[in-house]
Amino acid sequence: MRNTILWLFMVESCTFPVVFSAAKFVPKWKKQACELPTAQNEHSHYICSDDGEVKCLPGWNGDLCDVPKCRPGCDPMQGYCNRPGECLCKLGYYGSKCNKCIPLPGCQHGYCNTSFQCICHDGWDGLFCSEPICRQECHQARGYCTEPGECKCRIGWAGGTCRECQILPGCVHGYCEKPLECKCYPGYTGILCQTPICSKSCHKERGYCRKPGECRQVKFLCKVGWWGKNCEKCFPYPGCVNGSCNRPWECNCQKGYGGMLCNERLTYCEDNPDTCKNGAKCVSMIHDDGFYKCLCREGTYGRNCEISDFTTTSTTSSTTPKSLTTTTKFENVTIIYAIESTSINSTDLNIENNKNKTGNAT
Repeated sequence: MRNTILWLFMVESCTFPVVFSAAKFVPKWKKQACELPTAQNEHSHYICSDDGEVKCLPGWNGDLCDVPKCRPGCDPMQGYCNRPGECLCKLGYYGSKCNKCIPLPGCQHGYCNTSFQCICHDGWDGLFCSEPICRQECHQARGYCTEPGECKCRIGWAGGTCRECQILPGCVHGYCEKPLECKCYPGYTGILCQTPICSKSCHKERGYCRKPGECRQVKFLCKVGWWGKNCEKCFPYPGCVNGSCNRPWECNCQKGYGGMLCNERLTYCEDNPDTCKNGAKCVSMIHDDGFYKCLCREGTYGRNCEISDFTTTSTTSSTTPKSLTTTTKFENVTIIYAIESTSINSTDLNIENNKNKTGNAT
């Protein structure tokens, strides 16, 4: 009997397959979201299917569709969005995808891997990567550089690493043991070792020599430092580039040049026209003098004339008793007036001013 029942069940199962179906499970909180009145769902970002399932509108994610989809490619760590398609950057980052970092403010020759870094490019150093790294072994005190790998010598020093003394410019037959020195070789004399020492028997007025130890005689010879048919022309300082002389060994610079040999272009003020403030005049200087100097107008001071000490203050009251204080500054003298009044207005001040003018006129 049991076998018969089992056989019939198998036959029926083969003839009529049994289909087991289960309703799709929908979480209770999702059903509750779809059970809200339509008026309460007007600002939501989803719709409800017939079976009560929450379906997000385009551009939204999340269980309740309250998470916007940011712009494609927006950095998930440094970017965010409040609406679909946005990509708002967090502090320290920028770009359409917020994948670019902002370096440390003031960083000049550097870059960043994360926000507010200043990683120096090769050849630069310092907090803001503004200090060039000079040539290796360049003397720290005697040399300097404005570009990486340079080694410019300060006045008085020379050589590739600025460790040698600089001979006095114009020194003809001499050498140096300390900066800007001109020690004469044997047989020469003078400030620039330019004059040979003649033989002892050579006449001081009628004789001269071109080499040490010799003696020549001439009828007419200009004094040292002068030349020309009538000895009316002077020799400028040896090595003088953009200058002239009124007396021997001078080097008076042409306009726009400076330095001992007039070999430095003075163009700082032209290249940086906004350096001096408050109407001050900018004067270009050489490197060792600080590149520039601001000639301040009266009442201003500071390296760039950016500070002004001229102040005028007035306080008036038309309803309650207060004091009227006027401060006027004339050069270095400050005068302060204090007037007590129960009511002060512009008309009263004008009348008082007119009275004063009339009294002064009489």
